[in-house]
Amino acid sequence: MAIFASRYERKLPIDDTEAISCEIATVEEVDGHTEYLLRVQRGDNSWNVLHRYNDFNKLHQSLRISGIDLPLPGKRIFGNMRPDFIAERKEALQVYINTILMNPILASSLPAKRFVDPESYSQSFYDHAVQNAMLCLRNDSVWALGATMGAIGWRLRKHYFKVTTKPPEKSSNKLVKSGSQTQQSKHFAAGSNGGSHSISIDAGTADPNAEMVAEWLEYGPDKYVEEKEINGVLKSLVGLQHPHIESIVFAANTENGCLVIRKFHKHGTLKDVLCMATPKNPFLSKYGNPKGRTALSMKQVATYGKQILDALIFLHSKGYAYGHLHSGNIVIVDDCVKLLDVENHLLGVPAFYRPFFVQHSKIHAIETVDVYCFGHVLFEMAMGYPLQESVVRQITECPEALKSLLESILSKEACKAGLPTLEQLLGHRFFTQYATDCGSSAEKPHFKLSLNAKELLRQAAVKSEKRLCDEQKSVKNQKRIVRVQELMSSEEEKRKSKQKAKLEHKQSKLKQQGSLQTSNGRLSLAATTAASTSTAAVGGGLSTADSFNRSDSTPEEPPTLAGLKSQTTGGQTPRQELHIGSSASVSVERQTSTPNMASVEDVEAGDEDEPTRSALLESICKFNRGSLRKVRSND
Repeated sequence: MAIFASRYERKLPIDDTEAISCEIATVEEVDGHTEYLLRVQRGDNSWNVLHRYNDFNKLHQSLRISGIDLPLPGKRIFGNMRPDFIAERKEALQVYINTILMNPILASSLPAKRFVDPESYSQSFYDHAVQNAMLCLRNDSVWALGATMGAIGWRLRKHYFKVTTKPPEKSSNKLVKSGSQTQQSKHFAAGSNGGSHSISIDAGTADPNAEMVAEWLEYGPDKYVEEKEINGVLKSLVGLQHPHIESIVFAANTENGCLVIRKFHKHGTLKDVLCMATPKNPFLSKYGNPKGRTALSMKQVATYGKQILDALIFLHSKGYAYGHLHSGNIVIVDDCVKLLDVENHLLGVPAFYRPFFVQHSKIHAIETVDVYCFGHVLFEMAMGYPLQESVVRQITECPEALKSLLESILSKEACKAGLPTLEQLLGHRFFTQYATDCGSSAEKPHFKLSLNAKELLRQAAVKSEKRLCDEQKSVKNQKRIVRVQELMSSEEEKRKSKQKAKLEHKQSKLKQQGSLQTSNGRLSLAATTAASTSTAAVGGGLSTADSFNRSDSTPEEPPTLAGLKSQTTGGQTPRQELHIGSSASVSVERQTSTPNMASVEDVEAGDEDEPTRSALLESICKFNRGSLRKVRSND
């Protein structure tokens, strides 16, 4: 394997199912363009990534195959460096990346992983898979590696290849082992071929018309069995027989992973049937936004569910856990269920539903994980679409027996209190009412593990359960931190809102005081203007009265305001008369404060109405002269 070290650097296994959160922290201007600093976190690890808008656009183009409408903000050529536009685009890009990471299909895709974690996902997984697959088949005389089938599965580190049989050779270096328990002749070729160990069934026993597929899969973070011990367990898996488990034709392992050859079913998996998808299409296009969905009948749901439980109970009884149940690992052949990827538990790869059951601390045992995943498969078969949450909130449009069964597995109360066992599920009344017997199979169940292999698998299960418990604690702590931050932010928002309300109240008071001062200033200005106008009016009145008094053609005019004041005050000076006139003018404008003040017209008609004249004089006497101001006039 030294020749591959320069092309592929082996790192510590990463759990690709672990949730990733991303926050656009800041925006930087670099060489005349805008770069967004993304703060990414996976579990307890965090790192920063810089991306331009063009990087977001490239990611968007890569994910368009899914058919999911994503809210990528539009591109702008002019005005794209304005601060308000950059702030608006930052918020829109945050919504965009959150939409991707919250979608299980998109979040597990290679473009999304490379976008948020380029250091861990920048290497070529395909080249690594081809090199190791060729190494596993280098000395094999039966199988030849063909072309790739593309990304038809959800795992980033799993690759599918077509395989063909090689022409028969005259000399064969095979060891024949009698299979008395399986009643069939198995041919094994085991040895150290460049670091690989292979086990295979004789090609003559396989269906010559069947299409075969080779699956290369890297070891996962829960791989706790050594490579040399894995070879022995793989030999037992190749010899496994069960009517509801798909047989393995060939298996080989290296220090990096395992290659398995099995039959490829043209109609696809159960998920392909439910989504009405073409099996050989890419995973994103098949399941991102399916064009159609269909649900199974209650009879099919009960029958297939019972067969799945039979297979799971059989594996657990032999000391081997499945742990990877989902609709993509199930095929239907002649109305009979067959489970795929039975080797995944040995290789330590994470389960499909791990992001869901990692949220519940009661789901940590291997059997409990199988029960929980069975509930999701049952829900998808009955409803026609997968459950996108870790618990079911409301179940409708299904029989009462199925509703009771689903609630016993997927309800929030069940996940908190504990799930039933596989045997308890098999005895549920739903299977009694709706399941049918598919008849006895000629293939008798057979699976034999050595005591040493059972002990190694038991220890590996304990370690994987411990890692699951630790991750569940970490998720719980993160949720607690998020809740505390939300409470703190809410308290901070309340405090800020209170401060804002106080500030607004204070500003409104200042505004009211300012408006009052402005009104008082306007009143004073009006009083001054009225005083000047009244002075001019008094002078004009006196001149007019004199002219009328000298004329004999007009009747006797009533006394003017100045005359009234001179009659009332006697020997006041002309300056006093000026103030009296201005006081009279102001009193006319402020009738609301002095309601008894008469108008100027009433004063001019004073000798016709003596009581009105008396009231006017009384108002003038009572007028507050302190509100008047001295004004210098140009007259």
